[in-house]
Amino acid sequence: MRKIKPEAAAHAYDHVLYADNDQIRRTIHISLLCILVGAIAGLGAVGFKYLIEFFHNLFFQGELSFEINRGGTISKWGPFIVFVPAIGIAIAQKITQVWAPEAKGHGVPEVMVAVAENRGRIRPIVALVKSLASAITIGAGGSVGKEGPIVQIGASFGSTLGQALKLSSRETIILVGAGVAGGISATFNAPIGGIMFALELILPEYSIMTIMPLVISAIIATTVGTLFMGAHPAFIVPEYTMVTPYELIFYALLGLAAGILSVIFIRSVYGMEDFFDSIRIPATAKALAGGLVVGGIGYVSLRCFGNYHVYGVGYDFLDLMLDNKITALGVALALVLMKLLANTLTLAAGGSGGIFAPSLFLGGALGGAVGILVNMLFPETTGPVSAYAIVGMAAIVSGVTGGVLTAIIMVFEMTRDYAIMLPLMLSAVLSYFVSKSLYKETMYTKKLTRRGIQIQFDKRIPTFKTLTVGEILKREMVSCSPDDTVAKVLETMHSHALGLLPVLDGKQVLGTIGYAELYATQPEQDEKIASMVHRQQITIPSSSNLYDALKVMKSLETNILIVTSGNSIEGFVTANRIIRNYLEKKQQS
Repeated sequence: MRKIKPEAAAHAYDHVLYADNDQIRRTIHISLLCILVGAIAGLGAVGFKYLIEFFHNLFFQGELSFEINRGGTISKWGPFIVFVPAIGIAIAQKITQVWAPEAKGHGVPEVMVAVAENRGRIRPIVALVKSLASAITIGAGGSVGKEGPIVQIGASFGSTLGQALKLSSRETIILVGAGVAGGISATFNAPIGGIMFALELILPEYSIMTIMPLVISAIIATTVGTLFMGAHPAFIVPEYTMVTPYELIFYALLGLAAGILSVIFIRSVYGMEDFFDSIRIPATAKALAGGLVVGGIGYVSLRCFGNYHVYGVGYDFLDLMLDNKITALGVALALVLMKLLANTLTLAAGGSGGIFAPSLFLGGALGGAVGILVNMLFPETTGPVSAYAIVGMAAIVSGVTGGVLTAIIMVFEMTRDYAIMLPLMLSAVLSYFVSKSLYKETMYTKKLTRRGIQIQFDKRIPTFKTLTVGEILKREMVSCSPDDTVAKVLETMHSHALGLLPVLDGKQVLGTIGYAELYATQPEQDEKIASMVHRQQITIPSSSNLYDALKVMKSLETNILIVTSGNSIEGFVTANRIIRNYLEKKQQS
């Protein structure tokens, strides 16, 4: 057993307390670094937005321009527009294949696995490749979202900064989360939603150590974003007022339907991916074929509904839906199917982009369909179609990503309509439980489990920190005295099946003695053990939590601690006892 200096042993618990206090200083240090992380994430979000517009203008109009046209433009290519998504997806597929295969598809799972298994390490080139491939995919009409690339841009810079400064893995992971929060905040002008996205879907813990840096990054990134893109909400919606409490029944039904559609969406994405993987033709040929079908779907949308709608992130459609300008049930339902097919084909064919915006689209279309139907059946007792579209957006995001609070807060921030919060929360929660009841995976975790990577973040307050040693200690303590002989100590060990005993001299705790000390010195049977005691301060106050107790045990390399209250000995705890009580508590929670 490693010997510990007496002065170090005497203050092992004090060292644990000092380390806890030092976390505040480290948190402030990391938070200051997050000013830089937030600024880069905000600039990345702005730059990525303009990069998408550049490729969109290039592919759709043949112009070199960064002009932003949110309402959607009709291409000068006419029916030949069907070839544009095919070209864009094929280029994106080749870029990711050559330089960064992990940038293919939707990027959030790659950040999750970097946090869970790679100590927050992300290759810097991933952000560059992801940005270029996704901008080309979206700009050419690929039916994906932009949050995946933004997440990887912010996360990659946070990771690079952490590695460059040789921070601990935990601190590097916090910087990764700060980059994610900043990117999402700037992209959607939703700082609280960005923080929740990082906490709920990326980071493995809730604590001041993680929340404070995320807040700083989100504030800076949002400020940078608004300087370039304005401070307006992502979507403008009419004022909403709940007509009657009975309307919550309709929103509950919407939540149930959203949960089912969420599962269909998840299964469709990976089912289409498996189908494309089974086709034995070159990857470029797959990209061209899939992109051609996506192009065809968009052209059909143009001919039937006057706009491409399913191309790109689809905000033009959501603007119309939230402005109550889509009133035909058939249109809303048709666009659910068309967007579902276009998105799954884009990702399976090799396109790069996220699934958050497609989830918003599907939710808006489903919610709109429910709203149209309810208004047809109960025109006097229900709100506008736009209200159901907003709620549907949050419900699908909740069911698809598993981020319930993220969905609720982000959709609220993107619309800034507080009156809609009650039905929004109801539908989002119901959607999550329906989707989890039907399918245990989310869109993000499924991508990882298919590669044999299991990620299950438990965000509850750690049980180790909610129980004190005083609550689980054992009072009937088996111990020995420094005046006991070797024979007596061995007999005590054998009779109680123990390999380690605390050594007490009255009320004073001297340390421990075990087989290691007894057999290392090969003593005589009648020799007293006083000289063989491994002297260390193995006491801990009864008010200490289990987590601190484990840290003290690790520091002293012991499996037993004597629990004290003032000057009296209350009992003892062992590592096995702590773990057993922890598991029992977890089963009850």
